[in-house]
Amino acid sequence: MKVNTPFRFTILSSLIISLLIVLSIYITMEQILDYILPTAVYLIFFICLFVLSALAIYFLLELFINQKIRLLYRMIHNYKMSKSDVEINMKEDILSATEDDILKWANKNRSELVKLKEEEKFRREFIGNLAHELKTPIFSIQGYILTLIEGGLEDDSVNKKFLNRALKGAERMNKIISDLDMITKYESERVNMDFLNNDIVEICKDIYESLELNAKENKVNLGFSNDYDVPIMVKCDKAKVGQVIQNLVINAINYSKEKCDINIRFSDLGANILVEIEDNGLGIDQSHLGRLFERFYRVDKSRARNEGGSGLGLAIVKHIIEAHGHSIQVRSTLGKGSTFFFTLTKV
Repeated sequence: MKVNTPFRFTILSSLIISLLIVLSIYITMEQILDYILPTAVYLIFFICLFVLSALAIYFLLELFINQKIRLLYRMIHNYKMSKSDVEINMKEDILSATEDDILKWANKNRSELVKLKEEEKFRREFIGNLAHELKTPIFSIQGYILTLIEGGLEDDSVNKKFLNRALKGAERMNKIISDLDMITKYESERVNMDFLNNDIVEICKDIYESLELNAKENKVNLGFSNDYDVPIMVKCDKAKVGQVIQNLVINAINYSKEKCDINIRFSDLGANILVEIEDNGLGIDQSHLGRLFERFYRVDKSRARNEGGSGLGLAIVKHIIEAHGHSIQVRSTLGKGSTFFFTLTKV
């Protein structure tokens, strides 16, 4: 019999103790004292010894196990436990069960430690990126103001030019802070979403019209993969989805090459409508794809800053789509172009 539970240990120990005691009495009475007792007496004595020793061992063993296990659980869970908090089943393999609990606790702590390290790394990167993003406009504003103080105010042309540049730096700082505030609201679910039935084709056409001049300046063609004359209705917040389309198209324009094409495609997936924004521009290396939607993450840092972006556009896009109960993804080939795609609930 495998002794792997307190109950089995109690039975086996009681049997051995009772047998040894009865055997000692038998040897003493019959071999030394030459006094013969009936077999029934030995049997009754054995049964009584077995019951008493079993009760005593069971009680002491349960008390010992309860004390040790409560101490162990108090250490790993860091709170005071009463007897009712830990139920001991003496017929089960307590050591194995406790070992499993300790291993689960250790694995949980290990995963929490890894998570904390990742969060700390993210926090350091975020603070560093934020400081770097704000440092550029602050230094430029400081430089322009110092130039004006040192004599630039006397020259009207220099005065106006430098004040305009300082204003642009202030506007960029305001854009960064505003975008950060928006992301914080999305993460804390404090953004009011106005879900209505909207034509996604119309939303995209409106965005194209607002970005037409920007596209022409960068020699980029905006279009659709097909003629979408019939409305494609989706359940969404029109303004928020418009911001998604705008951010993605602006991002494609900023990272485009001359005579680049940006096209929007819609596909019916049954319950959802798939929206794809594709370009044949510079493309993105595979090593960057997993981090594109992180705050302040840039593939080409100098190019993006020259365009005046906050570095938060794609992070905002991700939060808006997730607020609609969907997700956004990207596929890209370096030198051939990129496609950002997401789904919206079909009406």
